[in-house]
Amino acid sequence: MIYIISIPARIEQLVRAHLFQNELEQGAFLYASVRENTNETTLEVLEAYLVPAEGWQVQMDVHLEMKDEERAKIMSQAKQKNLALVDCHSHPGSFDKVWFSPSDRHGISEFAVYAKWKLGSKPYTAMVWAESSIDAVVWDNDFGKALRVQSILVVNGKDKILIPKGSWFAPSGPRWEVNRNE
Repeated sequence: MIYIISIPARIEQLVRAHLFQNELEQGAFLYASVRENTNETTLEVLEAYLVPAEGWQVQMDVHLEMKDEERAKIMSQAKQKNLALVDCHSHPGSFDKVWFSPSDRHGISEFAVYAKWKLGSKPYTAMVWAESSIDAVVWDNDFGKALRVQSILVVNGKDKILIPKGSWFAPSGPRWEVNRNE
């Protein structure tokens, strides 16, 4: 199965401005409709929710923890709207070397289980954004493991295709311990 995320340019710009407003990690959630055919699933982003500073229990330059009430509110909105959820966070200073950190992988994997429980059959996607690169994975069907997102399409008069880095599927090891500002 091929997975594509389609984001209107105005939403991509809004989210990018929010995610890189300062040196702290930031988060946002995208609500998307799901269009499927035999070999392709497209998540078409309809709207964004920008997590405010008061939505975080912990917010640092290298770590985020959302408050339980904020998480419940976001999931409730997705369920009420019958939409899939795309979880976005930033890694400021990563530029073209963005990757899912070990703590990202752990927290996102746990959140995927919660998303399956709350959203049923809707896919759950996680994205990590840097200034000039992006990565993304999706859970779908049985939610057994993260699956590759092949492309992110930013839609306007001149469509732009972003190719996720694929860091989730790279072997772990010493390179994951490198300071992302290097």
